[in-house]
Amino acid sequence: MSIDMSQFYQVFFDEAAEHLASMETQLLEIDLVAPDSEQLNAIFRAAHSIKGSAGTFGFTDMADVTHVLENLLDRIRKGELALREEMIDAFLAAGDVLKTLLAAHKGEGEADPAAVDATCARLRALTGNGAARKTVRAAEAPAPSDMDGYDIHFVIDGEPESHKGTLDSLMAELGQQGAARLVSVAPAAGQPYRVEIFGHPDAEQLRNVLEFVARSESIRIQRFGAPPAAESPDGAYGFFEPLKPVEAVPTAEEGDGYGFFDSTPVPQAAASPPPVLETAAAPVAEKAGDRGNKPVMAKAGSDTTIRVGVEKVDQLINLVGELVITQAMLLQSATGVDPVQYERLHSGLGQLERNSRDLQEAVMSIRMMPISVVFSRFPRVVREMSQKMGKKVELKLVGEGTELDKSLIERITDPLTHLVRNSLDHGIEMPELRNEKGKPEVGTITLRAYHQSGNIVIEVGDDGAGLDRQKILAKAREKGLAVDDQMTDQEVWQLIFEAGFSTADVVTEVSGRGVGMDVVKRNIHAMGGRVDIESAFGVGTRMTVRLPLTLAILDGMSVAVAGETYILPLGYVVESLQAQPEMTKSISGVRKLLFVRGEYVPVVVLHEVFGVSGAITDYERGIMVIIEADGAKAALFVDALVGQQQVVIKSLEANYRKVAGVSGATIMGDGHVALILDVAVLAAMARNAMPAAA
Repeated sequence: MSIDMSQFYQVFFDEAAEHLASMETQLLEIDLVAPDSEQLNAIFRAAHSIKGSAGTFGFTDMADVTHVLENLLDRIRKGELALREEMIDAFLAAGDVLKTLLAAHKGEGEADPAAVDATCARLRALTGNGAARKTVRAAEAPAPSDMDGYDIHFVIDGEPESHKGTLDSLMAELGQQGAARLVSVAPAAGQPYRVEIFGHPDAEQLRNVLEFVARSESIRIQRFGAPPAAESPDGAYGFFEPLKPVEAVPTAEEGDGYGFFDSTPVPQAAASPPPVLETAAAPVAEKAGDRGNKPVMAKAGSDTTIRVGVEKVDQLINLVGELVITQAMLLQSATGVDPVQYERLHSGLGQLERNSRDLQEAVMSIRMMPISVVFSRFPRVVREMSQKMGKKVELKLVGEGTELDKSLIERITDPLTHLVRNSLDHGIEMPELRNEKGKPEVGTITLRAYHQSGNIVIEVGDDGAGLDRQKILAKAREKGLAVDDQMTDQEVWQLIFEAGFSTADVVTEVSGRGVGMDVVKRNIHAMGGRVDIESAFGVGTRMTVRLPLTLAILDGMSVAVAGETYILPLGYVVESLQAQPEMTKSISGVRKLLFVRGEYVPVVVLHEVFGVSGAITDYERGIMVIIEADGAKAALFVDALVGQQQVVIKSLEANYRKVAGVSGATIMGDGHVALILDVAVLAAMARNAMPAAA
């Protein structure tokens, strides 16, 4: 029975991506002087699995690259070749090529055949005499009587015209076991091929190789000189061996681990492929890079999990958000009902509120992923950049298990990459300069993640040169920015986020064009976060990014202005107070400042910003809410505080249009829409309106 393998393509794509990521991580961690044998085996298994699976699905270009890659890895792990730095570089380059090929098969761009050929040639050169194929023509092969070997018969599904690429890969693979020759080809669909292999190959390994392309029940492997097998009772060509009982699945070192499928026929899928099950039941699959022979993906751990599409999770989150809004509406409607007469109603609504909150938290946790998904790419970035720049750098990763929303994972990668590159380029000094300063030659960049007050905090720190205050001020003056020597360090550090700002003396491929830090700040603000800087000249710098755990739910403080309700993200709120007459000060008769805790902060009057009439105008009767964003504080003047609550974020721009000072909207319990304020924009309004004399 012919099986449509395309229904399992997504399984292969996901598995191959995991193997490539695992291989890159192991390569960057391995010790060149004394490589760990288990790490070498894990890298080999990853390449081995990709090769076999790619061959199974007909992706011969990936199979060819991993075949050459595997040859070199095999010689290294057997001790025939010593691991060198140039080999690591070649392996990483091969990984990049495989990622490109994988993306091409997914329909995301096109592969570069020249890059594939160059990578294979580079690996063969490093492999030495192990690169030559042992496949020979029939005329060159010795007679069966001259040496040991096997006569092999097998059937490949489909028309013979479509088998060329599969046969080429198969013969190359068999050539690793001995001198192989194709004796006869299948004359028609369902007819057998015949191959002879000379030398001292292992029959079980030959069967493992053939299982990936041939019908399992059609494979016959007979040693030269042995009596022919009895004819099969079903008349299947007269040379098939009876099927053997299935034994325990061998590990990758024993020759398995190519792919996912055993010989059991798999029913055709009616439409889309089913969700891919991930289970930890098979102990063999706990080894890195090995997935066994079943259509499952095993992971170390005790919990059985299932992989589903992100769009399904998003739909579930949206529905739960609507449920939370409906629950809030019911609770609001019940406030006017006698709690004694309708005690059961109030009790039921209270239980519904608790269940809704638990359900909301459970659903949100589905989208949470460890930040190691992002952190794992930086060892490669640091390694390659430090090599190019001639610097010695050690990267330390702390808190890799810290979780945040998948949507944030995807969006924080680029800003963090730029911060790491910035630390390496501007922060870490050259080894000789570090020696002169009494520092170790090897600089340190630390990536740390942790949870704090409902947010995730990501720090990028280095023990490099630190920020030069005077140099930054001088560059700012050159660009015509309004600066003065009385600015605080925090205000000076924020200047590096200005568009086009750079302190680099020489333009390189890494820095000097003034493009990057402004994009970092803009992207982080778009995620509802902020970035702060701490630096000591000659000691080092630490960039701290604070983000909400998710973009779907917000902890907020609701405030009232003339009957309208606005939501302030709680992470930006410092305090709230009722101003006394002596605390306010007018500048030029227009601008108002609030003196609080020894400093003057500008006042932003919300009813003026949004043009709302009927609001409280007397500062002594309203409420001042102190907010802080980008190292600057402002006081928002509102009528009253309503309360603190979690709200479901809706996009205002998608449903209406972009409004200055507003980042989104939500539906309150009474059914009314409340705007979520963009605190960073409001703080910038206040800062820009501050008179220079203040």
